Amino acid sequence: MERKYITSESFRNIGFDFIFNKVEAITGYGNMIKDEAVPYVCGEEDKVNEELSKVDMFINCDNSDKIARALMYFKYIYGTLTRVSKNVVLDEIELFEIKNFMFDLNDLIKTLKYLPKEKLSIYEDLQLKALPHIYEKLDPENQKVRSFYIYDHYSKKLEKIRKDITKTEIKIKEEEKRIKEKLHDDYAVTLNLRNEVTVKKSDAKKIELLSKEENLRASGENYLSVIYKLKDNEYIDEFRERLDKVKRVETEEEYRIREELSQFLREHADELFDAAYKVGRIDYLLAKATYAKKYECIRPILSQKFKVDIKNGKNLKLAETLRKKNKECMPVSLELYKKVTCITGANMGGKTVSMRMVAQIVLAASYGMYVPAEYAEICLFNHIHISVGDDQSIEKGLSTFGAEIVNLKFALETADDRSLILIDELAGGTNPKEGFAITKATVEYLKKRNSLAIFTTHYDNIANDVELQNFQVSGLKLPENINGISDISQISKYMDYTLVEVKEDNFIPKDAINIAKLAGIPVEVIAKAEELVK
Repeated sequence: MERKYITSESFRNIGFDFIFNKVEAITGYGNMIKDEAVPYVCGEEDKVNEELSKVDMFINCDNSDKIARALMYFKYIYGTLTRVSKNVVLDEIELFEIKNFMFDLNDLIKTLKYLPKEKLSIYEDLQLKALPHIYEKLDPENQKVRSFYIYDHYSKKLEKIRKDITKTEIKIKEEEKRIKEKLHDDYAVTLNLRNEVTVKKSDAKKIELLSKEENLRASGENYLSVIYKLKDNEYIDEFRERLDKVKRVETEEEYRIREELSQFLREHADELFDAAYKVGRIDYLLAKATYAKKYECIRPILSQKFKVDIKNGKNLKLAETLRKKNKECMPVSLELYKKVTCITGANMGGKTVSMRMVAQIVLAASYGMYVPAEYAEICLFNHIHISVGDDQSIEKGLSTFGAEIVNLKFALETADDRSLILIDELAGGTNPKEGFAITKATVEYLKKRNSLAIFTTHYDNIANDVELQNFQVSGLKLPENINGISDISQISKYMDYTLVEVKEDNFIPKDAINIAKLAGIPVEVIAKAEELVK
């Protein structure tokens, strides 16, 4: 069964959802491109380098803010564009949306002059073109305004119909004016714009007269007054009937024109979709560039060798959390060149953070993104899998160990297909003897496979093998005069999270005992623990 590059659970457990959310597209088209993006896999190094070169263009553009400003005006009308491609007649609002898309398209094209022309011409997906034939069809009178209606210019018949409507409406208004002037002369009343007049009931004589007037009718009353409204006579009735008839013909002709415009747009639907796609690509690349500058990322080097070399890399999710607490994230360096690497050290030592950092940087490079490091040389993979104790599996009724085994089985199924496999404290929830055995056996299995695996573990002697790499977290660096701490969270102040590559005969530093001592665990317990560990 074919396996996907990365599951949603691994995507989340790596913390890459946080990072990918920082790539903030401006338009709906950019978000659509982002949502549909898939990582590049082994053999697609040239495609990644091309994508990174495109991001370079936007990073080095001094006027990228002007491109961003042009993108802000785009309304997402993919639903309308989809209707264009189908056999439907667009309404005036939809035609208005497409006309505005043409305006926005032209404005964005003007800002692309800030990108290097010689490079822009290389990349077909960034060659955004104006569509004058579509614009002119939606602005036949060349008014150069964003509004849209069914212009008289579309049809001689429509022009004649509207002239007839105008003439008829004038006739009605003239007759209404004549009657209103006569009513004013006869009764000294002035009708408002709604052709109404309000008369107080205290003026009984006027009410009596107006009630008999053939050109008025009572349209409402209250305890103080009566409202009279102009009544259509036979002349007005005749013209209103004519007006209704002509307006029905107008509606039919407008529908025919909308049908014609819809057919025209349908014939050019591919051009509209292509423009929307390219707007999205420009937006997505700009979002990647903005992310890279904001988080001081660098362009990764794509390697054909089976290796990952990171210097002073950062786990961005952790860095952002610490920044909010006015703390700095300690960068981590490591070079992975063997099939299995173990990161050892006590709990709270930052092993998992470093492992996730590797996955975040590899995954970012696979998406054609800059990475948070001073240097990164990375190979591409066909799969990435991480096991850190899947809460969702536990919610389904599996124990912690059961969830680990399910994750492990899934990871091992792709072990021969160029995978990056990250396993955090395997079998840490079962008895130590069996836990060590399962971890050691899995390490032995993976060092023979076509994958790069990283294990974090606090078991001794897992990495005592020349075919493996072993990194240790430097661990606690305590001042001589410190005797205890009031809050366990203060431990982080004394932790050195840098990784040091060690040989197979090294043992894991016993930082757990030191942490217990600082936390105030009774001296008797600490002494016994130190005795036993010897």
